[in-house]
Amino acid sequence: MPLNVADFRGVLLKLVNGKQRLALIVIMFLILTAITVSCTDDKPRPSQRESQTGNSQQATSPVSGRDPESVWKQFLTANFAGDLACAECHRKEYEAHQRSGHSHTSVLMSKSNLAGRLAQMSAYEDPRRDQRWLFAIRDDQFTVQDETHPTMPALSVSWLLGSGTHAQTAIAVDEQRRQGVELRWSWFANFKGLGLTPDHEQYDVYNRNSIECFGRPMQAADVSACLGCHMTVGPPPGAPFRPEFFIPNVGCERCHGPRQQHVELAKIGRGDESKPLINYQNAEEYITACAQCHRDESNISATAEPHELVRFQPYGLKKSKCYLNSQGQLSCAYCHDPHDATSHNRREYNQQCQSCHQVADHSTVCPVKPQGDCIECHMPAVEWTAGIKFHDHWIRKPAK
Repeated sequence: MPLNVADFRGVLLKLVNGKQRLALIVIMFLILTAITVSCTDDKPRPSQRESQTGNSQQATSPVSGRDPESVWKQFLTANFAGDLACAECHRKEYEAHQRSGHSHTSVLMSKSNLAGRLAQMSAYEDPRRDQRWLFAIRDDQFTVQDETHPTMPALSVSWLLGSGTHAQTAIAVDEQRRQGVELRWSWFANFKGLGLTPDHEQYDVYNRNSIECFGRPMQAADVSACLGCHMTVGPPPGAPFRPEFFIPNVGCERCHGPRQQHVELAKIGRGDESKPLINYQNAEEYITACAQCHRDESNISATAEPHELVRFQPYGLKKSKCYLNSQGQLSCAYCHDPHDATSHNRREYNQQCQSCHQVADHSTVCPVKPQGDCIECHMPAVEWTAGIKFHDHWIRKPAK
């Protein structure tokens, strides 16, 4: 039976009853697959869809005779409340989240502070190619052009991704073709300037007359994955990558699920009737949620080098004896406030270690420096690239 927007809420609530082991992005994918929202720019008639796909079921899509783009926008409005709606009752968590990198990890490039600075700078020399990039803002669009190849049209840049704690990288998205390009230059916090986007050394040799001129080409899956880790939610499979189809940044509802109904009920004192869609019942479920973007063993390359793996904290943590012997207690949230910015208070981290590793009978406390800096020895900072360092979350004895 076809679902309409009014039915979405019932589907969401039914999900609450079962034990939730999948993160929000998986749940959203299942919901969106079930309702088969297929957005197209030219809105073909059912007979056209059937002839194009060869799937007769497309002709009886739940959104037949309706504007699928409007359906998606209505779905967002009906189910997602936005971070600010959480602030009235959850002020402490909201304010903490506003300090975190998650709260500002994506912005339209033309609206970013960096766009204005680059437009004033006007040009940048590529450190590894014979290219000089020209930056400009025209008609509310940020563009980049290769001055050394004037016949190549200027490229309109869509999004700036990253909180800026370490770096920010721009991508250009072809909304209808669902393709894109990761720009060859990124902004780095450690030296407050532009540099080569990580891993772009492999694109030093390129097709001068293709999109490779600007950086790393991205197919639909690449664009979806890239934007997906910097958004609360994005459009369903097959939909154009239009900015209005996304809810930017990793907001409250990325981890707690759509909360519009909860907000509405809370206004009349019945908020408890709408439970979160995602329930983190043990360390594995917490880590799985974080690993959607920070990655674990299930979604990293088998050829990744050790210095690259330190970037993926869930991968390291799940290999640690501290996690394996914790009986499901040690998660990312055990040491990090999931709402707040990452703490740099080394004393507090050491206390966390010593809460388990205490001086007592059969103690596992460090025999080398019992009162020393646990992090420095057992979770050392390792450079990933361009001076960016991450602490190795594979907690283990240092190599001799």
